[in-house]
Amino acid sequence: MTTLKTTPSWIPSLVAALALAGAATFCQAQSVITLSNDSAESSAFYDGGPAGATYTWIPTNGPNGGGCIQGVIDGVTTTEFDPAFNVSFVSGSYYQVTFQMKIDSASGTGSAGYGHLQMALRDSSFSWVGVGYAEVDPGSANDWTTYTYAIPGPSFNVAHLQFQLQGSGAYSGPVTIFIGDVTVTPLANPTILSAFTNDVVSSAWNSQNMAATLDPNIDAPYTNPVNNSGPTSILPAGSVEFAAAEAVSGYPGGQLSLPFNASDFQSIAFDVYYDGPTPSDSTDYGGFQMFIADGPPNYEWKFIGSANFTAGMIGKWTHFNFPCASSGVINANGIAIQATPGTTGGSVPITFHMDNLVLWSPQTAPSITALTRGTPGGVQFTLDANDANNLFDQEGITSPSTNNVSTDYFWLGQTPATYSFTLTNFPSPASAPQFDAHIYLINGNTIPDNSPPNLFNYNQTYSGPSYNAADYLGLHVQNGTNGGVVAVVDWKTNAPNANATNLITFNFPTMANANGTWSLNFTDDTHGNVVAADGSVNNFTLPDFLSDPNYTGNFGPSESFVNFGVFKNGNITNNNQTFTMTAETVTNSVTSLIDNFSGPGLTANNNWQIAEYYQFAADRAVWQPFGTAFFIHWNTTASGWSVQSSSNLLGNWGSAGVTYTFPDGTGTNTVGAISATNLPSGGAGFFRLVK
Repeated sequence: MTTLKTTPSWIPSLVAALALAGAATFCQAQSVITLSNDSAESSAFYDGGPAGATYTWIPTNGPNGGGCIQGVIDGVTTTEFDPAFNVSFVSGSYYQVTFQMKIDSASGTGSAGYGHLQMALRDSSFSWVGVGYAEVDPGSANDWTTYTYAIPGPSFNVAHLQFQLQGSGAYSGPVTIFIGDVTVTPLANPTILSAFTNDVVSSAWNSQNMAATLDPNIDAPYTNPVNNSGPTSILPAGSVEFAAAEAVSGYPGGQLSLPFNASDFQSIAFDVYYDGPTPSDSTDYGGFQMFIADGPPNYEWKFIGSANFTAGMIGKWTHFNFPCASSGVINANGIAIQATPGTTGGSVPITFHMDNLVLWSPQTAPSITALTRGTPGGVQFTLDANDANNLFDQEGITSPSTNNVSTDYFWLGQTPATYSFTLTNFPSPASAPQFDAHIYLINGNTIPDNSPPNLFNYNQTYSGPSYNAADYLGLHVQNGTNGGVVAVVDWKTNAPNANATNLITFNFPTMANANGTWSLNFTDDTHGNVVAADGSVNNFTLPDFLSDPNYTGNFGPSESFVNFGVFKNGNITNNNQTFTMTAETVTNSVTSLIDNFSGPGLTANNNWQIAEYYQFAADRAVWQPFGTAFFIHWNTTASGWSVQSSSNLLGNWGSAGVTYTFPDGTGTNTVGAISATNLPSGGAGFFRLVK
C-alpha cells in the first residue's frame, strides 16, 4: 500500500510511502477438469452446433485403449461439428485445454482438407472467445493427434467449452471424427512449457534458416524458480539444439509452437548451453534473442530479451529470466528464437541448446513501489539507458501496415503536402544536446528485398529504416550542441545501407527548447518550407526528381511508410531521455494520416506499429492518456491485480480508476495511470493492490 498525503493541489513532492500489510490474496490451486476420459462419457457433453451431426459414446477405440466420443456428419447438408461441454471455471485460474482427435481415414475431404478447427470459451450468455483457428492437421487421419489451446485473458466465468471443426464447403463424403481426453489444466506456478523430455520439436518448430532438433544427450538440471528447490533431473533427459548453419548476421531463427497466455506470468525462465562457434577457434561468438509469438508461425514476434555469448559460456549451462507478461500477449502461439551477431560481426555459424522452458511469477505479494507525476497525453518516446553500449538507439512508430502496401505518402505530383508533429516535454539543449525527433518518409518499392525476411515488412517495425532504405527523405528537429535548436531536411537516392548525404539546415539559436508544432511543407515538386515551432517559415528548394532520369521512381512509390521517432544521435547524455508527441499530420493531395492520439491506446484512431531498434530492443513508444495526474508503480507484470484508493485509511475503499496500465522499461514492473478526476477527495489519498 502507498499513502499520498498532500495539500488539495496534490503536490507530488509531498508523497510519502507507508508500509502496511496489503489486502492482496493469491488464488488457490484449482483441480484438473476432465471432460472426456477413457472410462466414460462426461455428462457435461452436448451438441453445440447446427442440426445434422450425431454423437455416440464408443467404449473402445479411444486414444489410450478406452472409450471416446464419435461424431458423424454427412459432409454436404451439414459441414460442421460443434462438440461442447457444460463447465464452470474462471478462465484466469486455468492454463490450457488439451484434447485428442482422430478422423476416420475413409472420411470425405473438402477444398481445405478436413477443414479448420478452433476452441471457444463461452460464458452463460454463450459469448464466443475463439482460440487457435487453424487448418486440421492431416496427420489426424486415422491417428490420434493432440491439440493444445492456451486459455487467453482477460479472466471471465466460463460456462461452456466448445470445439468447432468446419469445412469451407461441402465434403466429398461423410466425415467421422473421434474425440477423447478433453482436459482443462489449472494454472500452476511455475508452469513448465517444456523440459524437452520428448520430441515436441520436430512437429512444433517452424524454421527460418535455423535447424532445431531434440538432443537426448545434453540436459540441464531443473531448479524451481519460485522456491529455488533443486536441482533435480527431469527424465528422460533432453534439450532442444539450435544450429545456425550460416553466418548469424542474417539472424537465422524460427518459431517453437507451444501455446500459453503470457499475461499470466511475470517471467519466462530457461537454461542455455553454448556449444560455440564454427570453427571452434573463432572469437565471433554471436548471441541469441527471444520473442513471444503472437500469431501463426514466423509472424507477430514480440521481443522480450537477448544475450551475447562469450568464451566463458562455451560448454556450460547459463540460466536466464526474460519478462513475459510485459509482452502484452494474451494468447501466445509459442516462442521464437534467433541467432544474432552479438557484439561481433556474426560471420560464422553457432550452435546452442535450450532446456527447462518455464513460466513463473514471484510467490510474494507485489507491492506499490512509487507514485510519480503524470506526463502529457500522446505518444511518449523514450531512449534506452545502456550507456555507451547503444549510442545510436532510435525508437518510433510507423504508419499502419494495411496503408503502407498501397499508399504513396510522398509529395511528388501530389502537392500541396504537409508532414508535421507537435512536441511536448522536449528536453532543453543544455540537458540533451543533439537529442533528435524526426519524421522519416520511406520508399518501400526500392528497399532491397533479401527474402527471408521481407525487408519492407521488417523495416516497418524497425526504428532506423532511413539507413536501410535506398530512397528516403526526412525532417529532423534537434537540440544544438551549444544551445538553440536545429531543423534538418535530409534525403538520399539509390543509396541502401547508408546515411543521408544531402542536407538543408536551419538554425534557431535563441530557441530555449523545441516544444511546439514543426511542419515540413511542399508547395510543388521542388519547393517547400519548414515552419518552426516559433512560427517562422524557412524556405528550401529540392532537385527536380521527376524530370531527372537518374531519379525515376525514387519518390513515387506504390508502397511506402512514414516513421515518427526519437534518436540518441551518438550522444551518451541522451540515455533515457524522453519527449511526448501530442499530434501528427501526414497529408498530400491523395492521402492523409492525421492523429491527435486521443486513445484509448495507440491504435484507437490509426493502427500504428511500434518500431524498435535492433540492440536492446523493447517497446519504448508508449501511448499515454490525457489528463493523467499521477502514475502508480507496482513490482509485477502478472495479470489480475487492480488498484483501490481511499481518502480514509480505515475504510471506504473503492476502485482508483486505473484502467490503463503498461510495463516499465524493465518488463518486470507495471505502471498505471490515475486521472485527475479519480483522485481521492480532501487532499489526502491512500492506494493498495488487490486481487
